[in-house]
Amino acid sequence: MKVLIIEDEQAIRDALGRRLRRDGFDVVLCGDGLQGLRAFHAERPDVVVLDIVMPGGMDGLTVCRRIREVADTPVMMLSAQAITEEDVIEGLSAGADEYLIKPVRLNEFVARIQALLRR
Repeated sequence: MKVLIIEDEQAIRDALGRRLRRDGFDVVLCGDGLQGLRAFHAERPDVVVLDIVMPGGMDGLTVCRRIREVADTPVMMLSAQAITEEDVIEGLSAGADEYLIKPVRLNEFVARIQALLRR
């Protein structure tokens, strides 16, 4: 199974990627929304992990909406910004299937990826 991680913080991106690879996943890493959207179309991942706040003019909510226009691939949003219930609702309304707040517990992260793949 292939997971696309779109996360601007390299340390987080690398840690998530290492953990998923250790669990047998193929992983594609991208550092901004535009690069991530291009990788989505080129790589055809089974799951997308998507940060909300990213540089480059395309935030995670926009990327999620664009993905939803063309595919029903499961999307997990990651954010350190989800302080309110409205933030979570906005992410889910944009098309996300799952929403995790950073810092992410790696065991839970992998379990939620596996749950998305079972759907």
